[in-house]
Amino acid sequence: MQGEFNSGKSSVINALLGERYLKEGVVPTTNEITFLRYMDLDFGEQRCETQPDGQYICYLPAPILKEMTIVDTPGTNVILQRQQRLTEEFVPRADLLLFVLSADRPLTASEIAFLRYSQQWKKKVVFVLNKVDIYQNTRELEEALSFIKDNIQRLLNAEDVILYPVSARSALEAKLLSPSNEELPVSASHYDVSNFYKLENFLFSFLDGSTIPGMDRMRLKLETPIVIADKLISACETLVTQDYRYAKQDLSAVNDVVNGVNDFAMNMETESLSWRRQTLSLIETTTSRVVEQVEATLRVSNFDIIASYVFNGEKHTTPATSRIQNDIIGPSVLAAQSILEEYGKWLGSKNTQQGRLYKDSLEKRWPLLVSENSLMNFETYELLTKVDQSGSQVIENFNRSAASKSFEQEFREMFVETFGQLGVAGLSASLLTSVLPTTLEDLLALGLCSAGGYLAVLNFPNRRQSVIDKVKKRGDTLAYELEEAMKKDFTEAIENLDTFVRVISKPYQDQVQNRLNRLVVMQEELSNIERKLRTLQIEIQNLNVS
Repeated sequence: MQGEFNSGKSSVINALLGERYLKEGVVPTTNEITFLRYMDLDFGEQRCETQPDGQYICYLPAPILKEMTIVDTPGTNVILQRQQRLTEEFVPRADLLLFVLSADRPLTASEIAFLRYSQQWKKKVVFVLNKVDIYQNTRELEEALSFIKDNIQRLLNAEDVILYPVSARSALEAKLLSPSNEELPVSASHYDVSNFYKLENFLFSFLDGSTIPGMDRMRLKLETPIVIADKLISACETLVTQDYRYAKQDLSAVNDVVNGVNDFAMNMETESLSWRRQTLSLIETTTSRVVEQVEATLRVSNFDIIASYVFNGEKHTTPATSRIQNDIIGPSVLAAQSILEEYGKWLGSKNTQQGRLYKDSLEKRWPLLVSENSLMNFETYELLTKVDQSGSQVIENFNRSAASKSFEQEFREMFVETFGQLGVAGLSASLLTSVLPTTLEDLLALGLCSAGGYLAVLNFPNRRQSVIDKVKKRGDTLAYELEEAMKKDFTEAIENLDTFVRVISKPYQDQVQNRLNRLVVMQEELSNIERKLRTLQIEIQNLNVS
């Protein structure tokens, strides 16, 4: 039985019991949920006890308790939250809610709130308007009844509202005047008392399974576990859906760490490009210096070098070749090796730093898996610092001595092939053209030259350009090989980081994926249970048909 305190709940119960067993008053008199049960005692006696589970039970000799257990609950407007919680927890267990309203303040805010709460359990509610003896006439009573019914239908979306207007005190007094205490005396036939008699008849009919109200009771009683199961299923589905969403977020977070290597690679590519440009600039500068030295050496005016190659056939290295090897190529090779060594350290350092960031990120989000990940072997961590140094290998394979000898050979071949057939006079006349300051003098000198000398001098610039083109081609080839090697080092470093991240991420991915798989199974199981509940609910509803 439910209602606000001072609505007359205790009075209604006493009227049902036919004796003043419960205290009545204008202050809250029910502090706990009280179970009223039958026990064969002397009339007027009672025995109350508190059960280990906190329930307060009173055993009374009232005959009506042979048919039912009456539960008196704290008022809907009680102050203590504990009492409110106890009341709300008990509602799902009740077969019928007898809701007592007070004629002097029907449908208060707390009553409406409680009624809305109870509707989720689809309980049968019978309203008792108590203290109707305060109304002056029938018209006031009818207005009150109409007001209450209309508001209950509107607020609770209910079609039929069962409402009994009574005066519990008058009904109790009438019962106390009846020695048998079984039915109201004829003298108590006024409206509010007779309606209390109708209320009692409804309650007994509700308990009788052969009546329509009794069938409703059976159906509601059978549906109660289903309604409770629905609530539990709904709560489980909410939790599972929420957990599934969190698991998807976790999986996305792990994948973001794995995919973050791509973003890191794009940022690293920009820095790697500056390293490659540095080495290419060094090769370009070195090539330019070699070209300048070649141009300075391959001149017709260098009579001593030409004569040495053409007539003396000397096999020793010339000063020009030594300068190319020792002053240009040698220092450049050392500089390139230094750059490439730093480049390798840079790749390893960046990988190590980024790998630790990824690892720390995973461990911070899922600290329970730290011990499992700590068992990774040394080879996994070694991936972060592993750099093949392909660029350094290209420089090491570049033989500066062989390059210098190649230049020496090309110088010798050029001079011998150009001037080897002229002889001393022809060579001297030919070389003269390169040192005469005026065009007229050049023409006079050419006049002294043989036709062969003239042609030799005429072809000399083309041969020199051929040597220069070879130098540039070698420089371009070296630059290409070095750039490709540095790209390879970069790609392998990123692949190693990617492998490392995938290895350390796998336990987290596996755990989250397994969690998702379990949640999917749980969702399917909940759906199956829900379908079975719907089938069972239909079967229960069909009980009214048979």
